Amino acid sequence: IVPLPSFLVDFVSPQLFADRMKALELLQQGTDSVIETPGWIPIAYYLHPVVIEWLKTAAYLGMFFLVLNTARSKRRIEILVTALIVVGAFEAIYAIFQVFSNSPTVWWWKSRVGKIHYASGTFIVSNHFAGYMEMIFCLGFGYVVALKKRNKLLMSGLGGLRAMIQKTISIFSPESTQPKRILFLFLSIISGVALLLSASRGGILSLGGSMLLMSILFFTKHRYRKYGAMAMGLCLIVFIYGLHIGIDPTLDKFKYSQQSFDKRLYTSRSMIPMILDYFGTGVGWGNFRYIYPRYVPADFDGVSGSGYSHNDWFEAGTEIGIAGGLLIVIAFLVYLIRMISIWRQRRDHFALGISAGIMAGLLSIGIHSFFDFNMHIPANPLTLAALLGLGYAALHRHRRGYTESFFYRMRQIPLTTVRRVAVFSMILISFFFTSFFVSRHLMAEANCPTEWNSTMNLKWNPYLTDIEKSIRYNSSNSEYHFKRAKYYMSARAEDETLRKYYNETAIDNLETAVELNPAQGIYWYELGKRYSFRSYDPYEYLAKWLPLAGDCFAFAIYCAPKNSFMLFNVAWYWVWRSSIIPSSEKASNNSLKGNTITREDGIRMFQEFFQRSLSLNPHRWKRAVDRVWEYFPDDMIVLGIVPSENENLKSRVLKRIAMKSG
Repeated sequence: IVPLPSFLVDFVSPQLFADRMKALELLQQGTDSVIETPGWIPIAYYLHPVVIEWLKTAAYLGMFFLVLNTARSKRRIEILVTALIVVGAFEAIYAIFQVFSNSPTVWWWKSRVGKIHYASGTFIVSNHFAGYMEMIFCLGFGYVVALKKRNKLLMSGLGGLRAMIQKTISIFSPESTQPKRILFLFLSIISGVALLLSASRGGILSLGGSMLLMSILFFTKHRYRKYGAMAMGLCLIVFIYGLHIGIDPTLDKFKYSQQSFDKRLYTSRSMIPMILDYFGTGVGWGNFRYIYPRYVPADFDGVSGSGYSHNDWFEAGTEIGIAGGLLIVIAFLVYLIRMISIWRQRRDHFALGISAGIMAGLLSIGIHSFFDFNMHIPANPLTLAALLGLGYAALHRHRRGYTESFFYRMRQIPLTTVRRVAVFSMILISFFFTSFFVSRHLMAEANCPTEWNSTMNLKWNPYLTDIEKSIRYNSSNSEYHFKRAKYYMSARAEDETLRKYYNETAIDNLETAVELNPAQGIYWYELGKRYSFRSYDPYEYLAKWLPLAGDCFAFAIYCAPKNSFMLFNVAWYWVWRSSIIPSSEKASNNSLKGNTITREDGIRMFQEFFQRSLSLNPHRWKRAVDRVWEYFPDDMIVLGIVPSENENLKSRVLKRIAMKSG
């Protein structure tokens, strides 16, 4: 977010600097006003998502410190643990009801996964629901261990049947914790069954791996080995109960695990060049979806549907660089290693149970994040932050008689009057800044949504007045300007003056959009298209606007080289443009500044773009052939649009050419 000197940005992120300079050059050509080269540049392509991600992260960190500083007694810890498990149990029961319902819903919305009988609770996607259930399941088991305590009841010395009856009565006596343990064990089983019904392969395997590691941890501790066996037994009970009520869709989904795993691994591997290109600082938090189209493999795109990769760890590396990614990994390991180190020294059931369950949940969600994007669903990182605070507090709680204390290190800073005023002022400034931005973002999205929201009934294609309201609330969101441009691009006008006004207004909004987010290819494509409609002055049209349109199209394809839609339409444009360029233009029309390509150059360009487009999506080959034949009825030129490796398509194109020429 913070701008740095241009030379420093050029050093730490040369690719970003080059892209910004190229975008600035194109914008300068399209406007009469002078755009000065900035001396200071932020190291993110697009600032709006960076701010959003920082606010989310601040909320997660705030939750961690809030829980850590509020759970200052065993009673408070138990209240929070109970609340989390009860909410998780509600989610689990709701999800199981979904699976066996004839018309499954997520609240009042029709469930996306109900038709194929996958549990998702109040989450829209079952995989993210599974991430939540993993943490709750582990917490529930940990709490069952934490409730274990010795019953100090005087026994009568009876034997036989009467001793068994007396023991049974003592289990359910007011002094016993057994009924509570049975209840929470049952709730854990329900959570595990709901996880199975979600059919999330990553979630199920991650939970199994984390419970195995937790079992090993218990096996290494004397007098606690039975809990290791109990953890494995609980997983077995969940699986058996799941088989009993029916998990056939889940088992069927596992048949395709290898194929799905290979695709996600393929997507992760495709991100490595992106990490290397932006090694130092990344592309900016939340900017992954805008830069990854440059690196997407031609044969599989596992990102475009959601805008996230199915690997939170790798995605963090692309967005905040190797240094930021390492910081997250180090924080993860430091927390885990410190917790294990202290855990091995403790003997208190309560501390050991709660912290073991939370460590297992952390491991599970950490493993699952290699195969999904749970950390981009706010409910999951917020819950994880609360659990981490609870685990740390519970493990560091020490009881001495009737008193309890916490032995983690705390630093107290004495506050003088000046310091009090300074701290209070910083808190107020932070509060008002974040409140202002969050409320502004909420109001803007309520009028013109740009982020998919599953629980608010928002109109995805709003009225112009609503779009303009959103721009007034938050002008830093490029999508609002793009939507306003789309409104004018789709508006029809019979009058030439009105048509010109619509086109110019669309151009103004598109220029603002690319200035805010120069990495979005579709913005550049639409801007180039609008420039190609500036035919008001014939000389300027040929000398300035058509060459500039071509440059915008080139930058659009640079931003999204595997977008078959843009490749096809840019090729379509170059077919027409080539037809109006004389072969001798380079020699005879040097007076037209910038328009120095020949017809042969244009033909080579549209052939290349059609080849790339048809390699990705060959279904539009007839339209491509008809378009080229309309302007260039030449067999060799038409055949030049076919990818060289596609012999079958060549044969079909030849048949269509023969039909047209015959």
